[in-house]
Amino acid sequence: MVVRDTDGVERRAWVTARDERMCEWLRIVRVTDVQAIRWVLGALNGVDGPVSTRRAQAWCARMDLVGLIERANLGGPGGSIVWGTYEATGLSRPNIYRQTTRHEVAVASVSARYINASFAWRRDERPAQVGSHQADGVAIGRRTQQLIEVELTPKRAPRYLSIFQAYRRRLDAGGADSVTYLCNDSSGRAVRAALRASPAGRAIADRVSVRDVFTDRGAVRANSAGARLPSSTAHES
Repeated sequence: MVVRDTDGVERRAWVTARDERMCEWLRIVRVTDVQAIRWVLGALNGVDGPVSTRRAQAWCARMDLVGLIERANLGGPGGSIVWGTYEATGLSRPNIYRQTTRHEVAVASVSARYINASFAWRRDERPAQVGSHQADGVAIGRRTQQLIEVELTPKRAPRYLSIFQAYRRRLDAGGADSVTYLCNDSSGRAVRAALRASPAGRAIADRVSVRDVFTDRGAVRANSAGARLPSSTAHES
């Protein structure tokens, strides 16, 4: 690929198969940060864990140079916000200043860790009927399919009831094996209370895992088991 520097000088830059796979992931998650990129690069390098922050930043700088990503430093806990350009993903530039960006970046952080544990990751399909619910993502292993919810803000009880009813129908129909809620402390308390409070919640409680892995700022806690999602014992092949 030929790129033009800011001074007008052209030079050739190489895009590898690994770079193309990173762009495929960016097409799924849309918005991420440098810390999540560390985990996906580790997976593509065959490493059980993330590459160094320096290596992730070097990859971002190279992809920025060839016009495949853009970056913005919004002061988030995971470093610069990163997204793929239209040339890389075929998608328009996301609005990184929306209130939902923090949640999208947290979902990407979870996705990256599942990929590092040899799971595939995809977006959940939009509900086709009233009363259904779209999860934040689907982690697919060789033997399991988990619906993933990233919960950074507690919901009201009626909303949880509606979601649990939708998940009960989906689990009973074999549409997934389990549901995993990844929360901060306050959201974790809300989800556990809602599971106990409703018949629909109690009916699926044995297939729902609730883990407190995020800080209030939406970062995965580095000093807990949550830094590795799922745990290293849950690798799929």
